[in-house]
Amino acid sequence: MTKIIASAAALALLSGSAFAGTSISGTVRSFDKDVRVIVLEDGATASVPLHVGIPADLGVGSYAKIQINDKTGRPGAVFSDSILGR
Repeated sequence: MTKIIASAAALALLSGSAFAGTSISGTVRSFDKDVRVIVLEDGATASVPLHVGIPADLGVGSYAKIQINDKTGRPGAVFSDSILGR
């Protein structure tokens, strides 16, 4: 039983680390759905991998927060106005 609990705790820590890291956020200046590139007003750019979901309401003028995975340096999650409750 102790091994199961220890394994579950380790899995929880590893799962959380997938989104640990930095984030960029701001108003979307441009968004190209075909190539999945988001450019924020401050010039920050994110090329979103195919396996990462992009909110349907994301568009020019909306607010976005993009979590960057420290291990890969690539976006691991994209949040928009509706998801953030703004």
